[in-house]
Amino acid sequence: MNQDALRLLDKHPVCSLTTLLKDGSPHAAAVHFSYSAEPLELYFSTSRTSKKCEALLDGSATKASVALGFSEEEWLTLQLDGEIKSVTDPAELSRIQTIHYAKHPRAAKFKDDPETLFLKFTPTWWRYTDYNTVPETVVSSEG
Repeated sequence: MNQDALRLLDKHPVCSLTTLLKDGSPHAAAVHFSYSAEPLELYFSTSRTSKKCEALLDGSATKASVALGFSEEEWLTLQLDGEIKSVTDPAELSRIQTIHYAKHPRAAKFKDDPETLFLKFTPTWWRYTDYNTVPETVVSSEG
């Protein structure tokens, strides 16, 4: 992944996450996220009862999209498409919680709540755009 895109992920705590519902329709939500760079994965802590989890509770993966960079002062964006699934493996969950709560320490109060569910997003495509340059700088997973 491009280093400028990783810096954007480091800088921002919130993104827009769009998942598919059981009927196939999209659902977007503003969510806090954390990530690991190798391999690139984004993590979300949410409630099992949230609408974004509707099609993920059975453990299957579905398509999802992420967007961040909404500042008209910064003029940087990152868009990602990929797959999302709930995290059920205890060892993987522990690793992700360590990463997530380091970025969002206030969220740790939900760690032992049985309604808390972690989601893992794995990108299959991404595009970073810097609109501060002329022409704009576009770097993507497509080359």
